[in-house]
Amino acid sequence: MAGILEGRRVLITGATGFVGSAAAKALMAEGSKVIALVRSRARAAELVPGACAEVGDMLEPHTYRYLVDEVDAVVHTAQVRAGGRVSAGTVRKMKHANHVMTTTLADSCKAAGKRFVYTGGCFVYGDHGSSWINESTPLAPSPLGEADAAELTRLRALHHQGLDVVTLSPGFVYGPGGNFKTGFYNQGRKNQLRCIGAGDNYWSCVHVDDLAAAYAAALAHAEPGDEYNIVDDSPLSLSSFVDQVAAMMGGKRKGDLPRWVAALALGGPAIASLTTSYRVDNSKAQDRLGWAPICSTVAEGLPPTLTVLERET
Repeated sequence: MAGILEGRRVLITGATGFVGSAAAKALMAEGSKVIALVRSRARAAELVPGACAEVGDMLEPHTYRYLVDEVDAVVHTAQVRAGGRVSAGTVRKMKHANHVMTTTLADSCKAAGKRFVYTGGCFVYGDHGSSWINESTPLAPSPLGEADAAELTRLRALHHQGLDVVTLSPGFVYGPGGNFKTGFYNQGRKNQLRCIGAGDNYWSCVHVDDLAAAYAAALAHAEPGDEYNIVDDSPLSLSSFVDQVAAMMGGKRKGDLPRWVAALALGGPAIASLTTSYRVDNSKAQDRLGWAPICSTVAEGLPPTLTVLERET
């Protein structure tokens, strides 16, 4: 892909975040010039070396709209961080901010004829038990997928009006940082890993580096209007995920946490989403993008992830 992406200027929103920073690193490795949107000059110090920082606020379109004219494509990974218990009000705040930024960038890309890569998520499908989910599965979002489902519906309409849009919907993104570090690794270090509910719901996961590679593939190879689920090859139960993390950290989980207790701490919308079952197929991305996860299972991706985290702590 280096030949295709060499020299291309790409705006990445949320470029200091867990996903955005990985995407920036992957695109720069392919020869792209990354214009990184950050919330403040202070955050620019956290950027991947070589990225060019621009300051902007999701809720202030004038701070970033003009950048679309200065790049060849836009990758949108920014989101409002919940920062604690996720209430219905928190979900509304996240949904509003995402709508403002997505609408601004999509409209600007449409007017300028630029590619817009949107980051959705597998929560847009809701709970499907043990049934397989693919890109043709109807949207029936869990609470944390409502914002992405709404934007995906609008982006589909804008594509029919001429927007070159590609949507990537990752599963649970793990790696040395992000929600994996706060929700699993930190608890494992205290030997306090628990499973929410019975844990028999399916999770489809993807290592952050594999997701980053999917952004490069989407920019280089996707057709306008394409949508791709970005997950590894082996969905597993939530209880199995927790057990594997605990075992690789030299312990075992402390049992199950009733959903209602977890909801008191983390918020009802979060627990309703985390306990949905999403068993997602990645064959479309493999067939059409030439993308394949290096970490095809969680068991393959956890050891290098834990090695990095242990070195950093």
